Amino acid sequence: MEQRENNTYEFGRFQLISADRVLLREGEPVALTPKVFDILLALVENGGRVVEKDDLMKRVWPNTFVEEGNLTQNISLLRKALGETPNGVQFIETVPRRGYRFAGAVRPQLSGATLNLASHDGNQISTVDSSTRQTGDLNPVMTAESAAPVTNPSGLRRRMPGFIALATLVVIATVGIVYLTGFGKAGNASADSIQSIAVLPFVSEVSDSDTNYLNEKISESLINSLSKLPQLRVVPRSVVAGYRDKDLDPRRIAKELNVRAIVTGRMQRHGDMISIQADLIDLDNVAQLWGQRYDHKLSDVMLVQEDISRDIFENLRLKLNVEEKKQLESYRLYLKGRNAWNKRTEDGLLQGIKFFEQAIEIDPNYAPAYAGLADCQNMLVVYGIRQPKEGFPKAKEAAIKALEIDEKLAEAHASLAFIKFRWDWDRAETEREFQEAIKLKPSYAPAHQWYSSFLVAVERFDEAIAEAKRTDELDPLSFVASSHLAWIYYLSGQSDNAIEQAKKIVDLDPTSFPARRYLGLAYEQKGMYPEAIAEFEKGVKLSGSPLMLALLGHAYAVSGKRAQAQQVLNDLQQLQSQRYVSPYTVAAIYAGLNDPEQAFKWLDKAVDERDIWLMNLKVDPAFARLRTNRRFSDLLAKIRLRP
Repeated sequence: MEQRENNTYEFGRFQLISADRVLLREGEPVALTPKVFDILLALVENGGRVVEKDDLMKRVWPNTFVEEGNLTQNISLLRKALGETPNGVQFIETVPRRGYRFAGAVRPQLSGATLNLASHDGNQISTVDSSTRQTGDLNPVMTAESAAPVTNPSGLRRRMPGFIALATLVVIATVGIVYLTGFGKAGNASADSIQSIAVLPFVSEVSDSDTNYLNEKISESLINSLSKLPQLRVVPRSVVAGYRDKDLDPRRIAKELNVRAIVTGRMQRHGDMISIQADLIDLDNVAQLWGQRYDHKLSDVMLVQEDISRDIFENLRLKLNVEEKKQLESYRLYLKGRNAWNKRTEDGLLQGIKFFEQAIEIDPNYAPAYAGLADCQNMLVVYGIRQPKEGFPKAKEAAIKALEIDEKLAEAHASLAFIKFRWDWDRAETEREFQEAIKLKPSYAPAHQWYSSFLVAVERFDEAIAEAKRTDELDPLSFVASSHLAWIYYLSGQSDNAIEQAKKIVDLDPTSFPARRYLGLAYEQKGMYPEAIAEFEKGVKLSGSPLMLALLGHAYAVSGKRAQAQQVLNDLQQLQSQRYVSPYTVAAIYAGLNDPEQAFKWLDKAVDERDIWLMNLKVDPAFARLRTNRRFSDLLAKIRLRP
């Protein structure tokens, strides 16, 4: 059995438990935000030593550009939480021009709490801490954040994907162990194995849109995952959906569905804590084969997900033949690749490529991994990490390979449609591929998202907005989907709706630079230049992206700040030696400066490079001044946006 230590630190009246991410004052939880807790842990772990500001910011906000004021503000919140006063106890000492030092006497100790990652006999996988096991109390330990009042339920929704993945992986693996090892009566390994199963819709004590959505996604993901297990018949989601919100006899359900076993789940939400009780019931023997409760704070789930999933799949692999091992391992790597791709960061996309390539190395005929590879290459171009000529040919090759293996794979059709639109400039094929993807898998949100981008580019605004809304409905946990709707509103000329939508995201996640981008663009469209400039300046600090810098330059230009706009042009020229700078975005700055000669020069360069943003040319407000120019019409014809 592998165990992970849970370090505990005591100081004054406080106890800090690192792995549980909880701060107690005389046994009572203290409400801290995740960043404030991270700062406290960093300072306590370095008790008595100065922690430099830069080091502290890199640890608390990794791979993110933030202002030093954010650190100062969180330090202030931490001091308030610790009860510091000017004349009272001082735990945190400011070291001028350097950083901070934890000045309190720290008494480190190793807590008895451990995390059981795997059990050799396969009977139990537990995430309950030792103090809970000793007392027999299965109520979740309330952390500092769970004790705080929840003022924005939809904010909770945004942090649930990691938990869905963890819950799904843990439950699927445990069910898989039972199925593959043949546990039957009271865990007797010699009993016959389960060949058929149904996953009933998970239920919760309190019904609201957040928990209902989460329940549906967990049960759906579990059904999809169980379907990967060989020779196991799994009842489709469309069939078991009819048992939602019904308190029925499991034996009756099993008889109606003709299955040997069922999985049930019940969820509870306590502030920022989620508790799931999952059970596997053998109806032939009227026995519970396995049951487990999982208590987690949403913000901490990702810390243990990889360890748990790795150890579970190791247990599964021991029970499979060679071909089944390959299939399951490829699927595991594919899930990890999709998780990395969804982060939309440079590190995440490059990591995703590695996972997908590993999946392909194990199983060269695993089509979803090729589609994932195509999507990573596409997004590397979108975010300016690779030039179109470097990324799109690789993406196209991977998408076509996926379809050669499985012509009915919706994800691959959506990937290819993206390439047909942004690289091939083939409007007819683009629409055909998007419609095929949506027909094959109507629930695949990225297909609707990318299709909406195509529709808005060809001025089919109502359809574009409908597809963007559908994307948000299908994936309400995704900031990408929600902020995309603001982008479509902006390009459709609905700036007020764009502002409203983007503000929702910024309120939930101030570090979301795509939301800052769309909010700034909508402000600019309304002539609110100071507000637009403020958003773009924040976006530049958050992302360091040349795209955000170019948007700032355009805002300077149209607001009359010509000197600042010229400085941005100089900065972009210098950046070209370090990373890809979109010529389309440079052209937009010159258009804002009312310099059509330079604007068309850079647009011609964009055509030569097949810049992805060219597909927005017909509807982009940044080029409104150029639309009456004959050369503009000629450009639209070149990129096939005009007959």
